[in-house]
Amino acid sequence: MRLTRWIWLPLALTLAGGARFTFAQEKPNEETATTTTPADWRTRIAPTDFASSGTGSWLSPTIVAPFPFDELIYSWNAALPPREGFRLYLKVTFGPADESPWLYAGYWGDVRDRVTSRSLPRFDAGVLDMDWLKLTRKAAAFRFRVDDAGSAPLSRLPSLAIVATDNSPSTPTLALARALETVPDAQPRILDLPFRRQMDSRGNLTPNRCQSAALATALEYYGLKLPLEEIVARCYDEEYAYPGVWPRVIATASHYGFEAYIDRFRTWDRVRAALAENKVILCSIRMRRGECEQPPYEQMGNHIVALNGVTDDGRVVVTDSFLAKSGRGRQCQWLMRDFEKVWMRAKGGIALVICPPKNAQAKLVTDLPPFPYGREPIRGDDH
Repeated sequence: MRLTRWIWLPLALTLAGGARFTFAQEKPNEETATTTTPADWRTRIAPTDFASSGTGSWLSPTIVAPFPFDELIYSWNAALPPREGFRLYLKVTFGPADESPWLYAGYWGDVRDRVTSRSLPRFDAGVLDMDWLKLTRKAAAFRFRVDDAGSAPLSRLPSLAIVATDNSPSTPTLALARALETVPDAQPRILDLPFRRQMDSRGNLTPNRCQSAALATALEYYGLKLPLEEIVARCYDEEYAYPGVWPRVIATASHYGFEAYIDRFRTWDRVRAALAENKVILCSIRMRRGECEQPPYEQMGNHIVALNGVTDDGRVVVTDSFLAKSGRGRQCQWLMRDFEKVWMRAKGGIALVICPPKNAQAKLVTDLPPFPYGREPIRGDDH
């Protein structure tokens, strides 16, 4: 379909307390094209951006995205002293007098009155799936609330990283999203990451702790080797009884002094740029049986691997804690087109990015074997 014309309409919203803001809402005519390439927008909220809204509660500004969005992911950095903790809530705005309720978005630290068997917060336009807001109609703006929930007063507010996504953007929206992002050129490189198994310091297997093992790999690469059980304890969400809520993995890195954030990678140029900065990318993947040409295993549910890097001849190298008994987990190779399917397409390129400490030197792989064409995919448990 050809693109003809676009009308930009100002839409004013009035918030609680009388605050108003205006954003542009695009109105396509019947011939307008849309795309299937998602548009992402990234922003940060600093601790100083929050304002007190009462005893033990703080509100972020209402943030208007440059285009409507139907997904939002987020992470927090917050190194808290003992006995301090907070709960986080998220609200989205669709239009005048049209907004979601406050949606529970997670906890961190030593919180009081923990909930058992917590249910996902749902409303008529979507669900906050533990760490991933999924909407059935597009929103225009969002804000966060932090509530003090520890036995000691909260002395530090978190910083937040947010990615808002329009999964069916118009052609102008996609062009705008691309214009808002500058990706520097970078050469392929492969980080020499250590292999960490899903096993505690006593030799006990701890299956389904791939998030913690991947984070352990990243931290050890930067010089901090920790027992897996210590990382697991911080990443685990007791209220959802789930081992790998993304913001908690990021917050665990923050607890140990590392800057980290959640992101989406849609292109290999962005991947190469992050690797050039010596960042370790923890990739969220999922693979269906039969969808890949040369995969290391037959199938895989939701899983996290640490990305070593990419080559200039179309290979991706990862550290995969699942591939332990077979010995294939260190510098495991994928065809780039296969890994693109299981990461960028299946999971929207979601990744947890761990940043290097100041003056950390990159450790690089200099001798990578050829791609293992014809290898037999692993079937069954390889932990």
